[in-house]
Amino acid sequence: MSGLIKNEFFTMRRVILLYAGVLLVYQLLGVFGTQMAGVQIFSVFFCTMLVISSFSYGEKSGWNVYVNVLPVSRGQIVLCKYLFAMICMAVAAAFGLLVQCVLNGRNGIPVFQDAWVTGAAVIVAGLFLSVVLPVLFKVGAEKSRVILVLLFLIPFAVVLIMEKTGVRISLSPERLLSLLPAAGLGTSAVVLLSCVVSMGIYGRKEF
Repeated sequence: MSGLIKNEFFTMRRVILLYAGVLLVYQLLGVFGTQMAGVQIFSVFFCTMLVISSFSYGEKSGWNVYVNVLPVSRGQIVLCKYLFAMICMAVAAAFGLLVQCVLNGRNGIPVFQDAWVTGAAVIVAGLFLSVVLPVLFKVGAEKSRVILVLLFLIPFAVVLIMEKTGVRISLSPERLLSLLPAAGLGTSAVVLLSCVVSMGIYGRKEF
């Protein structure tokens, strides 16, 4: 299992370095700008995209076929993808939170002020992954491009509809902070269910 995860990071090292460079640029923009919360959200979602690149690389290199003759179960292969995505997301969130805390300390405000933004971004990104990964296991990265585009458009469509219909959701940061633990537990359950679904899909897949 650890070998599968190491393989993910080793084969994706160049892409990871590219993503890290882009992430650093955006963090710097947040440091010298005024939209740090937006940068935090972007950073977490941006790093979750690494798992999509991982699927694409596996298809093009033939790894998806080769790995199934190795002494590992299909369940482990699925779990590896989920862990890889979660690790990338956690690293991006931790780095962003560290930058936020340093800036808060430098500006003389509470260190963990607005830290809830990072938590909220992780929760939403986790829900996004719980939908995307079963799709990737079902049809692969290349065939799922249209589906992924539609998934990306859904949040924007919801926001647009809310604006057109005059719907407003007003929640204070304190209220959002109080909801995070329950939302986190709910997201964990959804991700676990997604993993089980992906295992079922991948277990029946033929190569």
